[in-house]
Amino acid sequence: MAASVPTATPARIKLDRLVVPIDFFPLSNLALGYARRIAQRHGAELILAHVTQPVSPMAVPEAAWYHLEAAQNKEIQQLEQIGVKLRTEGINARTLALSGLLQEEIPCCSQQACSDLIVLGADINSGIERLLFGCDSEVLLRTAGCPVMVVGPKARPAPEQEWHPHNILCASDLRPESADAAIFAWRLARQYEAAFTLLHVEPRTPKHSSKTREDFEKAITKILPEGDTPVAALQAVPALHSPCATIVSEARERNSDFIVIGAHACSHAATRLQRGIATQVIAEASCPILVLHIPD
Repeated sequence: MAASVPTATPARIKLDRLVVPIDFFPLSNLALGYARRIAQRHGAELILAHVTQPVSPMAVPEAAWYHLEAAQNKEIQQLEQIGVKLRTEGINARTLALSGLLQEEIPCCSQQACSDLIVLGADINSGIERLLFGCDSEVLLRTAGCPVMVVGPKARPAPEQEWHPHNILCASDLRPESADAAIFAWRLARQYEAAFTLLHVEPRTPKHSSKTREDFEKAITKILPEGDTPVAALQAVPALHSPCATIVSEARERNSDFIVIGAHACSHAATRLQRGIATQVIAEASCPILVLHIPD
C-alpha cells in the first residue's frame, strides 16, 4: 500500500487529475460540486467513477435479473449525462463504470489514472449499522494511494466561484510519522496564500512527552532543513469533551474552510468498531476534510 503523503512532499502540490466516486446520492453530488470548482481553478481532468457491487446469481431470483440490468443501464446513462454537462461547461471529464467493491475499485482506478486527489462524499455510519456492516467509504479513505478530500454530511455546499481555501487547519498528534502530513497541509496553505494553523489537541491525560514534540520537529527539519516550517504555526489546546469536538470547535472559531488530518490504514472488519478521530471530524465538520494516510 502506498502512502498518501510521499516522504518528499513536492513544493507545489498538483491537482491535475481528480477521481470522483459517483453514487447519485446527495453527498456524492455535494462532492462533485467541490471537484467541479477545483477543476475550474486548476484545469484538472475529472474522472467520474460509478461502482456497481456484483450480485451473486444465487441471491437474486431469475426474474429480477432483467430489472437489475435495466437499473444498472439507467445509472450508466445518468453518469454519462453528468459527464456531458461538465464538458459543456468546459471541464475535461470522462466517465467510468466499474464493478466490484468501492474500497477496492476506486483506489485501483486512482492508481491507474495517476490521480492527484480523490473527492468523496461520505456519511461515516455509526451505531448498529456500523457494527453490522462496517463502512466501505472509511476503508477507501484510509487506504487510498493519494490524498482523499471528504465532504461529510454537515459540510457546506461548494462556493459559486473557483475553489480557493482561505483558512486551513491541520490537526496533528505530533508524532514523527505525521510530519509529512503537516508539511503537505502547510505547503497547500502557502500555495493558496491561506491562513494556516497546526493544531495539537492535548489529551486530558498526557500520553506524549516533550521528546515526542522534539522528534516531530526533527522529522520536519529532515524534510525542510532551512527556512520556515509548519511548527511556527503550532497551537496546542486542551481537549474539550473529545479531540473531535475540539478540532471542530477550533475550526469553527477560526473560520477554517479546509481541515487536513492524518489517518492510519484499517481493514473492513475494523470499521465495525468505534469511529476514530478522523471519521468523527468528517461526520461533524462544516467544511471538507483532506485525509492523508499516515504510515504505521
